[in-house]
Amino acid sequence: MGYLKRGSKISAVAGGGSAALFYYVYKELPGNPVLASSIGIVGSAALTGMMGSRYLRTRKVVPAGVVSMVSLVMTGAYLHGIIRSS
Repeated sequence: MGYLKRGSKISAVAGGGSAALFYYVYKELPGNPVLASSIGIVGSAALTGMMGSRYLRTRKVVPAGVVSMVSLVMTGAYLHGIIRSS
């Protein structure tokens, strides 16, 4: 959306990179859940940190607050997956 609204190439690259990372995690989960969850937890934690700091700076719920909360939940879900698979 950042690219469509304001022409931000950084938003397009970051969004596309995140989507590619999480698509890889999605495809890898059935065959190698520990590796996929490990990659997912790193990506989710990074998104939580980046978007959480943006939310604290701007106080805008959409998109920074929503993305940071969903990423925080997914970080917990990936951690749960690692613990359960080990």
